[in-house]
Amino acid sequence: MNPITPNILGLGTAAPEASTSSEEALSFFVDHHDEAAANRARNLYRNAGVDQRGCVLGLERMRSEIMGPEEHGASTSQRLRHFMPNAVPLGQQAASTALAQAQCSPTSITHLVTVSCTGAESPGIDHQLIDLLGISPNVSRTHIGFMGCHAAINALAMGSAFVRADPQSVVLVVCVELCSLHLQVGKTSQGQQTANAIFSDGAAAAVVGSRTGLCKITDFASQIFPGTKDLMGWDIGDNGFQITLSPRVPVVIKRYISGWVDQWLSTHRLQSSDVTGWAVHPGGRDILEGVQKGLGLPDDSMAHSHRVLNQHGNMSSATTLWVLSELLQEVDSGPIVGLAFGPGLTGEAILLNR
Repeated sequence: MNPITPNILGLGTAAPEASTSSEEALSFFVDHHDEAAANRARNLYRNAGVDQRGCVLGLERMRSEIMGPEEHGASTSQRLRHFMPNAVPLGQQAASTALAQAQCSPTSITHLVTVSCTGAESPGIDHQLIDLLGISPNVSRTHIGFMGCHAAINALAMGSAFVRADPQSVVLVVCVELCSLHLQVGKTSQGQQTANAIFSDGAAAAVVGSRTGLCKITDFASQIFPGTKDLMGWDIGDNGFQITLSPRVPVVIKRYISGWVDQWLSTHRLQSSDVTGWAVHPGGRDILEGVQKGLGLPDDSMAHSHRVLNQHGNMSSATTLWVLSELLQEVDSGPIVGLAFGPGLTGEAILLNR
């Protein structure tokens, strides 16, 4: 009996109507900091590789409702009250696009996997998406929360497991992140300033099933890099969610990624040079450079990741699916590797085939 091979049947992405340029975001930061901090920010923002990014509230509402009169901005509860009203429409748009591409009716969905690390409410976006999309109320629901930038790959792994267990399963994965709600002001760390400069809002969705689709899902791999638990983290503070992001992260990735990825690919009789497309989460320009140099890849291997970062910023978990969606428009055949990194420091990988 042949094992079931899950497939990605459809992909969908969604960005907020409101967006901000890097220069606008920089002026926004400068207005709330002293001259020394402002000068550091100017260099950071202008070299972040982000020209435009989604911001669900827009700059003026951000000024009044997130920055606020308090020294550190709005409280966590004040910030989170904006999550559901803005996250649900984005998730619905991305999911509708993925379902249309997969040629799947919402009533055919047997499992719904939702992903977010920027909102916290129950019942969550899964309940509202079920109603808005017309999914059966007895659909199996799973939420992946607070895993960070690599969580889309974890969600695809979960969806693949459902399909392997029952080939009649059709899984809808929906990632929605509103990072702008957690923009930090006042005295902030270098890592937090980097986060302010690159993180953004967006959603992405994927449909996973057993029939032939956009690409086959072949395998997954995970790696916790040694001695790195303090390099990246995501904590709930009194004034939003706060990130720990060490400048050592790209260095660690460059040092360890080859040993991890090359060994994993070798179990499939592949080398990095055999991969026809790389869907790497653009956690920042330095991280993409660390991946490229660590694996010895050509300069154009990260082109799609750089383009998504430049035009949309880092949308946390949703971003890998954005990159994959663009990549699949150009790669007609061969193995594709998706990579993303999150708190821990942890790497997650997916091997796809067209």
